[in-house]
Amino acid sequence: MMEFDKDALKDSIRRDMDNRLTEHMSPPSCRRPSGSAHGIIWGAIILAVGVLLMLDHLGVLAIGNLWRFWPFLMIVGGAMNLVEPGKRPWGFFLIIAGALFQLDNLGIIRFRWAEFWPLLIVASGVMMIWNSLASRRIAAAVGAQSEMNATAVFGGVERRITSRDFRFARISAVFGGVELDFRDAEMESNEAVIEINVVFGGVEMRVPDHWHIQPRSQTVFGGFTDSTRGMGPPSDAAAPQKKNLIITGSVIFGGVDVKN
Repeated sequence: MMEFDKDALKDSIRRDMDNRLTEHMSPPSCRRPSGSAHGIIWGAIILAVGVLLMLDHLGVLAIGNLWRFWPFLMIVGGAMNLVEPGKRPWGFFLIIAGALFQLDNLGIIRFRWAEFWPLLIVASGVMMIWNSLASRRIAAAVGAQSEMNATAVFGGVERRITSRDFRFARISAVFGGVELDFRDAEMESNEAVIEINVVFGGVEMRVPDHWHIQPRSQTVFGGFTDSTRGMGPPSDAAAPQKKNLIITGSVIFGGVDVKN
């Protein structure tokens, strides 16, 4: 039985943050292509803040009067998340929270940070339900039926999967840890789905080299790390074809680490 390692979870989240920072700071030729305009939007926001600070320093305007509109940053961040399917619930939450804070600053309603945490808990529950329904739609689209379930609550679960026609699994870790080994498993179809829901816990998975990871999970104060080596086009007909493993669900105050 695997014991839940908090230090390993922290390291996993830290590695995920480092990887994202490295990706954003790497030269354009080294980055993975992205259809989003996040860099342009955030660059425009930083530019606008710099201009406002300069105008305030020159005495042209009093930036203190504009500070009460800071919740618009949350609204902009939420709108940016709406364009990514896996982050839409979090985007809606940021927009709603930003709007409530803005209405409070304008004196229209009363909304304080004390009310923010219950709203965050409600939003987390909504996100888990949303992502669970989304994973069922994806599983139905690929013709998957429930084949494996693993649940760890205040404990640990360790499983080795050897199915030759793996299609779908549902994993839950609540204040616990789950360790899964798929290296001896295989897919007959080109896609399989795993729904992972983590709350103050961690999940570690090992997959075959020719499985390609497609993360569609929602992370809230958590981390998702894909440490797989990946595999290019097969060199000969005898080589295994690349298979897609779609990972859905929610990671809230926890971490998921996928490796070979």
